[in-house]
Amino acid sequence: MGLSARDIAFIIALCGVTTLNVFLIGAVTVALPTIGRDLNFQEGNLYWPVNVNSLSFGGLLLFCGRLGDIFGGRFMFLVGSLWFAIWSLATAFVPSSDVFIVDMALLGIGSAANTPAAIGLCSSYFPPGENRNKAFSALGVGSPVGFILGIIASGLLTESRATWRSLFCIQAGLAVFFVCLALVVFPKDHSNRRYNKGLDWGGAVLSTTGLGLLTFSLSDSTSAQKGWLAPQVLSLFLVSIVLLVAFVFFEHWRESRNMSVLVPLSIWKQPRAKLGPLVGVVFFGWCVFDTLNYFFTLYFQQVQLLDPLQTSLRFIPMAIAGALPSIVAGYCVARVPAQTLMLIGLLVSLASSAIFALINPDLDYWYMAFFMMITIAGVVIVYPLGNQQIVVSLDEDSQSLAGGIFSVTTRLATALGLAVTSEIADSVSKTYNNEHPDLDAQSPEVLMVGFRAAGWTCFASTLLGILIVIFGLRDLGIIGKKDTHKRGRGTIRQSRLEVGPE
Repeated sequence: MGLSARDIAFIIALCGVTTLNVFLIGAVTVALPTIGRDLNFQEGNLYWPVNVNSLSFGGLLLFCGRLGDIFGGRFMFLVGSLWFAIWSLATAFVPSSDVFIVDMALLGIGSAANTPAAIGLCSSYFPPGENRNKAFSALGVGSPVGFILGIIASGLLTESRATWRSLFCIQAGLAVFFVCLALVVFPKDHSNRRYNKGLDWGGAVLSTTGLGLLTFSLSDSTSAQKGWLAPQVLSLFLVSIVLLVAFVFFEHWRESRNMSVLVPLSIWKQPRAKLGPLVGVVFFGWCVFDTLNYFFTLYFQQVQLLDPLQTSLRFIPMAIAGALPSIVAGYCVARVPAQTLMLIGLLVSLASSAIFALINPDLDYWYMAFFMMITIAGVVIVYPLGNQQIVVSLDEDSQSLAGGIFSVTTRLATALGLAVTSEIADSVSKTYNNEHPDLDAQSPEVLMVGFRAAGWTCFASTLLGILIVIFGLRDLGIIGKKDTHKRGRGTIRQSRLEVGPE
């Protein structure tokens, strides 16, 4: 049975809001220098808006995911999306840099509330089969394309008469539209599917502070003057590791006594679920995708010296190509083994890293850069496949938490990828500059040496993802095929996952 009009509206509401969450980051990435000039940011504070957004969003994902399982995904989605709309509109009229930073942190809270809920709602609304596959594929399209559309829209509007403030007005208006649509088409939450053991407050505090400090320290390391040697970066990073280790032991202790937990650690022990390798593939795939997008922007603006509008236009092919892998996944996921689909996607994206590392800046866009921009989209296929596999590994009463686990993986991948790759690029550029003191440190020639090193780093990261797919996911089988058998922990159904041979 195909999708009904209500099903399509349901998917539009879900994808619309989750697309806006990443649209925000893409837009701010390009507009930040202009925002800094308009609001008189001090140079050292220019990256604080992105860092505090990462802090609130990354830190609250697991907590909000579990709240969605307790109070209902519909409730959390609507509250988070309305919160996001309110603070988007407020950000459009900020008078100072301090207020802008606070608003960006508050926007991160809304994203943390609605993102896990959207994934959980998608799983609970659609039964296993073709329609669910299509819905998760649509979510897969929204995330990368939203980021790229943010870059494009920011390039078009930032230097126009509309200014960067119009981005937040558009964002607020669209968020309100999607909230209204959700109120009409979303069914009421089923109380029998809710997590009824209560909230693990200790786990919530440990995970929120640990993940928040980890994402903040990783993000701050890319902009702090001394990088990883900055006192606040290193100290916060070490504290976050201690808190997350304590969180793991605390969750194990509570689960062994059948108490409420934020994350059931037993899910990692299911041999057929392959959660460990799967999270590794998602991590390296998203690490490369977001890191390369960041360096592509720098390449066009700092090496080829293009303005924001010219830069944004060069991302249009990527936006179009980014939709194709998820669409392919929607139709092939019930027919082709997930390992095969992931391997093809990662091999295609491997070409993007290699092209970037070898690119000749003097060549026309269509000779090398164009192929660099479209092949990176191959990794997008990991998004719908990873989402579907993670949600089947948790019980019916923990579907929003499943969305939180997936989103935490992608968020940490982005933060760590940018932190490590930026450090490598800066180090290589400085070494080259020391060998050629006659060149300016910010000259395209010096920067390009570091960018090439970033490209090879992403190449190596993609290879690691490919190795995990080959050796860690060889028995994963076909995801999304309709069948009805019992297996695994409790009520996990094989209708959601066809595994390999015994």
